[in-house]
Amino acid sequence: MYEYFLKIIIIFSVISPLKIYASTDDKKVVITLTNGDILNGTLIESKSNNDVKTLDHPQLGELTISESIIESFKLDGKATEDKTNSIADTNTATFSISKNNISEVKINDEISKWSGSISIGLDKDIEYEDFFKRTLGLDLSIDLTNEKSIYTNTISFDWTKDESQYEIGGSYYVSDSLEIDQKTSMDTSNRNMEIYFSNNYDYNSDASYGKNSLISSIGLTKGFFASDDTSLSISAGPAIHFVYGGNECDITTDCGETYLSSVFSINFSNKLSKKFELEINNIFTSSYASTAIYGNELSTTLTFRPSDSSGFNTSFEYQNDYKEFSNPKFEDKYSLNVGYDF
Repeated sequence: MYEYFLKIIIIFSVISPLKIYASTDDKKVVITLTNGDILNGTLIESKSNNDVKTLDHPQLGELTISESIIESFKLDGKATEDKTNSIADTNTATFSISKNNISEVKINDEISKWSGSISIGLDKDIEYEDFFKRTLGLDLSIDLTNEKSIYTNTISFDWTKDESQYEIGGSYYVSDSLEIDQKTSMDTSNRNMEIYFSNNYDYNSDASYGKNSLISSIGLTKGFFASDDTSLSISAGPAIHFVYGGNECDITTDCGETYLSSVFSINFSNKLSKKFELEINNIFTSSYASTAIYGNELSTTLTFRPSDSSGFNTSFEYQNDYKEFSNPKFEDKYSLNVGYDF
């Protein structure tokens, strides 16, 4: 398992010299729109990302502002020097949103609670590089979050169908895999901390035992990086691990049982440029069966988007999975995907 941790450390050290910090102070910001209008308020970092900024305005409440209509974004220096002047400035700009941009600056309860992405792709299994293999993958992620709520709710589906040919002219061997991930988080408004509850289900038709795996976890998530382009979060908590299914499950000691477990995950994203974004995700699990049994799932994704206004994207992904509860235990592959964000 040390090899997997070494991979993660190398990737993080090469990609970016990470300077991790967290701030307990609310950030007073000044946002200038493309039409010249100015908005002052408190940035809600947990609801802001590369595409939108969420502002707590003293009169209008929570506003979500599209990145496409933001001319400039900066910290409000007056807030630290003279809070009275800052409040006066916000009152002056209270109703400065023009009719041309009112459709793009929305009060949060007007925002649709549905969003997501869908993609298809081709995979290559590194372990069987001498064999011909074709794969159809389908990824679907849905954000069920009500923007006005302190809760976030997401669910994702990842289905893969493989057809492998072990000799030229031979028959194809077909296999399926399915991964369903669900996560609910609640903001604690304390040092970028969240309480989360998650369910991670994996199905692999090839597995002789451990064909089905479900890990249910509850714990804490700590967010880092107060940056528009970079985010880092670390989650940890206890879990329950269900393992069952497969022809050899009845004769395998640790299959068909439920175990106490623990989960530790790292999620990192960095917008390298206007068109390229890098994501690194790693989940490490330790389950307490007859002996400690480990699992590790590492994925690295580089995504290209032709423009901010286009939902289409192309991504290159590398996955390295180790599951000691299952047979086969290893999966090492890369894939090329074409998708659309909605």
